[in-house]
Amino acid sequence: MSFLKTLGKIGLAVGKAAPIGGPILAALIPGTKDDAVIAKVQGAMDPIVTIIGEVEHIGAELSLSGDQKLTAATALITQALTPYAQHLGIDNPELFKKGAGEIAQGTVDFLNSLKPAA
Repeated sequence: MSFLKTLGKIGLAVGKAAPIGGPILAALIPGTKDDAVIAKVQGAMDPIVTIIGEVEHIGAELSLSGDQKLTAATALITQALTPYAQHLGIDNPELFKKGAGEIAQGTVDFLNSLKPAA
């Protein structure tokens, strides 16, 4: 069973998605030398990882397919990224949405590469 499937089942069991962004990043990067960089990356990744975890939890409750969960996550990640792009303007909305989808899929792939909790 993949990490995300395990997370979805845990979310069903406890009634909410587990907070996973910060603890995962902290565990993957040991030591204290690069704490400032890790904090910035973690700060940027936490909302994306949280979105994926929440969509997985809701998807498990509603028995959504992987494509349906990816569509939902892409929409939420697009919303989350829009404020960062608005000051420059979005020249190609379709490409922007495609990029958000790739961030969603990449995050799913990353999380699924992790060992599920025992």
